[in-house]
Amino acid sequence: MMKILKSFVLFLIISLNTTLIAQNISQEQTANDEVSVEEMDRSIDRLIPKAKKGKLSEKQMVLLTTSYHGANQAEHQRIMELKKSGQPDIWIEIYFRVNNINKRQNKIVALPDAVKTAMNFKMLDLDNEIKNTREKAELYICAKVNLLLKSINEDNLKEAENLVGQLSKINPQSNNIDDLRLKLIIMPSKQILLRIATPTELYLPDNFAQLALDFDDNTIWGVPFDIVPHDNKDYDLMIRIMIEKRTVSPERINTAAFEERKDGKVVKVTDKTMTKTASILGQIEFIDVEKERILLSTPFDIGSTFVFRYAEIDGDKDACSLQTLELLKQQVVDFPSDEALYKDVARKLNSVIKEHYLKK
Repeated sequence: MMKILKSFVLFLIISLNTTLIAQNISQEQTANDEVSVEEMDRSIDRLIPKAKKGKLSEKQMVLLTTSYHGANQAEHQRIMELKKSGQPDIWIEIYFRVNNINKRQNKIVALPDAVKTAMNFKMLDLDNEIKNTREKAELYICAKVNLLLKSINEDNLKEAENLVGQLSKINPQSNNIDDLRLKLIIMPSKQILLRIATPTELYLPDNFAQLALDFDDNTIWGVPFDIVPHDNKDYDLMIRIMIEKRTVSPERINTAAFEERKDGKVVKVTDKTMTKTASILGQIEFIDVEKERILLSTPFDIGSTFVFRYAEIDGDKDACSLQTLELLKQQVVDFPSDEALYKDVARKLNSVIKEHYLKK
């Protein structure tokens, strides 16, 4: 404990110097500061195992303390400078710096209380700041990538790809990532061939591909596409819908039997629900035609479910509830054929393609 108290006194002296030094950080020193922060983080990571066991020497305690507060101060100073600049591209760097502070303090919070007291450690609530900077960084990235793709060249594509990579780190769950990646693949293209593979062994309807590829528009993000190849056209991108598996459920009739009573009258009701499902699974592949390389592969699982509900009774109809009376109006029907369900699946696949690719 005496060692910790001595370390605390040394920390107060050194931290004052650290604060004064950090306050003099300028934008021109950013590269050197970044190296300094990395060095301080390496010191923290090296000393954490000993700190957890309470085996730090006085010198090591001072190094851990100054490294922690010095790194945070440098990050904070840089964040303030960025915010003062008012530039739209600051939020990516700000997010990573705020996140660095949060990760750093999460390492320290797990240490013994005596060590944290000696370090004058105070936990910062950064959740809202991280959320806000993440949202602003994502908005900037989406706007910037869309702007870069309005004037497509090698440099702009490289910068756009780097920004999408940054977004994958900042918000891996973002719905914008897939859209931006698709744009990076589709928009540089000159001519697209859109095909669907329906293996004969799957026994899909003869007009399945025709139903799935029935479009009014023939462009994706402004790039023209054909569903039938033309000899006089050079296609640099192929979007190939690979159907790999089909399934059909058994025809099922689920029943529920119960009694209904009204005005002393009784009726036995059998509520019946007919169900049957057909589905296809596969991949939508985006292929560089020249290099014969798959650039992106997206899985899909599309199904069509037939559901029909009706009722049968045994007893006095006057005892039936309004719901049962409505079900009694339903005329019993046959289960749809596999072919009918798969034609509906084809139409749903068509809707998915339109929603995700054509309506952009």
